[in-house]
Parts: sequence; structure tokens; C-alpha cells
Amino acid sequence: MNGVLTADERHAIAAASRLGVLLSSQWPDIAAHLLVQGAEGEAVAELAGVPRTATWAVDELVPQVLSDLAVPELTAGQAADVIARLVGQVAATRPAVGGFAAVRALVRWGADPDHPGDLFRRAYSASEWLDCVCHAGSDERAAATALERRLRAGDPLMVDPHLLRAMSAHWI
Repeated sequence: MNGVLTADERHAIAAASRLGVLLSSQWPDIAAHLLVQGAEGEAVAELAGVPRTATWAVDELVPQVLSDLAVPELTAGQAADVIARLVGQVAATRPAVGGFAAVRALVRWGADPDHPGDLFRRAYSASEWLDCVCHAGSDERAAATALERRLRAGDPLMVDPHLLRAMSAHWI
């Protein structure tokens, strides 16, 4: 087992992989950050050297990297909770992003009222009111604002900032 990753980092990688919120082109950068953190293994080293355009090679290596790093398997609901926390954490560190950035990111990945993650479902419900000028002072807009604040103020996961940046490059 590779003991260099925090439990939060393992869960972040597991959640992002489970929900498919990472592009194949991101995995080589993520693997490079893992190597810098001290991760070991042939698969992670090989993945770090794969060109971003070689998606077939990435798809072959990712399962072995996850295994080598002892990344746990998460249910869809567990993964959704982790991703919601990460999205809020990322939005909180990027003050220049527009309003409702965290809510909009969750809706992009879980535009489904039956999504297994509670915060994803709440974001889906709130999304209807985000751009409607007629609801500027409504209870629905207030609920969307409260959800965005909750996401941004959530309990941050202990993830190396460089690793988180590599994972979240296209999220917000």
C-alpha cells in the first residue's frame, strides 16, 4: 500500500473516478502530482508519462493506479458527497468565479432529480431559479444562495492543493 496519500486524497480520487468527473487528459497530470507526493508504482509512473491525447493508454492504466494507491471503492452516494465537498472547496478558493459556481458544477454532472447525492439533488432543484430575474428576491433564490454558501463553507478535505488543482481544472 502506498502510504503517501491522505485518506481524503484517496476518497477524492475514488469519487472523481466513480462519477467520471475527470477527463482522460487530466490523469497524466494527476499521476505526476501523485509521484511528486511520493506515490510509487509502475502504473502511476507510466501514467505520468502518457501524452494527454493518448486516452486509450490512460483508460488502461487508471484501474491499476487506483489499485496500487489503495483507492477505495465508493458507492455513488458516497462519491457524490465527496465531490460536492470538493466542488465547494474549489469554489471557495477561487473568489473570481461567478455566482452559484458550485451549484452549477454539480448540476452539470448530476442533472437528475434522482441522483444519489443529496447535494446534487438540491443543486438540481435550485438550478431552475439561478438565472431567472423574476425570482431575484424569491424563497427559491434564497435557498439556492444558502446552498452555494453551504457548499463553499463546508468542511474541507485534506487534499494537496496541487493535486486538487489538477483534478478540478475544468470543474469551475
